[in-house]
Amino acid sequence: MTWTSYGATCSAPSAGYSASTFASAVQLLAAAQCFSEESLPDSSDQNFAAYDFIIVGAGASGCVLANRLSEIEHWNVLLIEAGGDPPVESSIPGYHFSLHNSDFNWRYKTVNDGRTNQGNQDGCIYWPRGKMVGGSTNINAMMYVQGNSEDYQRWFDAGNTEWTVEDVRRCFRKSENYQDQLLDQDPDIRNHYGHDGPLVINTFNSTERVRGNKLISAYDEIGIKKVKDINVANAFGAAIMTVTASNGERNSMSKAYLVPIKDRKNFSIMKNALVTKVLINDLNQAYGVLVEQNGVTVTIHANIEVILSAGALNTPQILMLSGIGPKEHLESKGIQTIVDLPMVGQNLIDHLLFPITVFSDELTENSEADDEFDNLKYFHNRSGPLAQNVVLDTFAFYATNEDAKYPEFEAYVLRKRKNSSGLKKEFVTLFRFTDHVADSIVELNQNHTLHLFLLSLLHPLSSGTITLSSNNPKDPPLINANYFADDNDLELMVSGIQKLLELLDTEYFKSIGGFLGRTRTPNCDELELGSREYWKCQCLDIVSTVFHPVKTCKMGQLESDSVVSSRLKVHGVENLRVVDGSVMPNHISGNTMAPCVMVAERAAELIKEDYNLY
Repeated sequence: MTWTSYGATCSAPSAGYSASTFASAVQLLAAAQCFSEESLPDSSDQNFAAYDFIIVGAGASGCVLANRLSEIEHWNVLLIEAGGDPPVESSIPGYHFSLHNSDFNWRYKTVNDGRTNQGNQDGCIYWPRGKMVGGSTNINAMMYVQGNSEDYQRWFDAGNTEWTVEDVRRCFRKSENYQDQLLDQDPDIRNHYGHDGPLVINTFNSTERVRGNKLISAYDEIGIKKVKDINVANAFGAAIMTVTASNGERNSMSKAYLVPIKDRKNFSIMKNALVTKVLINDLNQAYGVLVEQNGVTVTIHANIEVILSAGALNTPQILMLSGIGPKEHLESKGIQTIVDLPMVGQNLIDHLLFPITVFSDELTENSEADDEFDNLKYFHNRSGPLAQNVVLDTFAFYATNEDAKYPEFEAYVLRKRKNSSGLKKEFVTLFRFTDHVADSIVELNQNHTLHLFLLSLLHPLSSGTITLSSNNPKDPPLINANYFADDNDLELMVSGIQKLLELLDTEYFKSIGGFLGRTRTPNCDELELGSREYWKCQCLDIVSTVFHPVKTCKMGQLESDSVVSSRLKVHGVENLRVVDGSVMPNHISGNTMAPCVMVAERAAELIKEDYNLY
């Protein structure tokens, strides 16, 4: 069905994943409104014989690469995506969680290691990854964080000489189109950002700015300094979020980088197509890919390069299915080893997250019914709750070590009014809490407003793995997150929690009667609330994710310790690169979307350099 409005057409009016009749009506109205993102023409009816570059995965990095490589008019570029077009919900910031349990993401889950997550159903948690054009940039929280300069200095110091801090910062600016008219008057902010790139950076049309500023003042009171802009402050302090949204609409990478080039004659996109294997000849040269679409498998040739941009989970999976990876593991799955690269799928690092339940007697200005009808404002002027993501649009970055060069923690808060309907369903579906855990939070929420602080450890020492469950490309990879395997992570996390809870002694939280609530978990109910042992136990029982996996195809110099070179070429294979978050050699002090865009901007420069075109 196609909806027409304001002289434009919109495909895919709704995914139909809303939780209520009211929300379904809102989605239908949204479809009739017609958002600015256009459907990209699918080139599947073409004869896919050969292209100069084949890019696998239309997520953050793949969208950037398709745009930048097709700038070279004599290069033919094909982008292959396992999913289809994003639904209308993806353009509405307030619906970003609605697609986390839908066909528009891979719906991955971690394995049950018997040690962590025993307060979660089946001992595992969701790791949603976008499966549509635009990838996870159509389901994420839109937070735009560049990271700390020390993050990238560590890349360079490890021997990745193409990645100087100056190059990294230049590539951020190259992507950016900063548009916050209020903050842009500050010369430090104006000079920090780029203004001519494809990616619009702004702040949300927030209805919670007054409360957000109160929280920022509370952070400032406990020593987490109030700053105007978190990126200008090098990812230290507390501030209003910078986001990839403007005028109440999400700015995904497909909207920013693909829609503007949809009519380029040297650019093609193939949707709903699963790449099952990279083809490699006897000279260890990549020459194409096998693709399954509508039950038919076809071979597509690459004249110059194959580039994997399928993300930190799917890229190592594709490499291993193609015979590139740890030999012993590949042979155990019946896969012939072409290149024995032991680090493929290893070194998995994620920003682990821990939920902290703070309650208060804060008065609520609106009823829940008022909030629902506030949503209708969205279709009048793109304001109201739907114009922002579901957390309060503030975040805080801090370290417990006063001499730290980069932050250890990132914190944000999800606020739920007293006796909030549907709260248990959210905890059970999104966090996969057991009834025992969810009920303890819901019971306190019956008489108190919930401030669910979400605290993320930015630089964990613990690492996990991505491995194959079988040699069938349709079987999901095995995700062993291995959270808190290093005891230092657990000790540091507890210190970070205790620092954050100093907020309860601030003027703001005292004024609303803020207090720490006990979350019941399987192994911790008898421990003293707020003690270090209590927090250690809780962390192990209900640790979660902020959906930031990296490093599974780490860049570096040695085949024994990395997967790609600093020019992102796969060791031991010619004409094959990896360009996505999996190449990061250490984690970033913040959300990973912006760095993934930067990585692809820099990669496009390196590729053009290699062919004397930059």
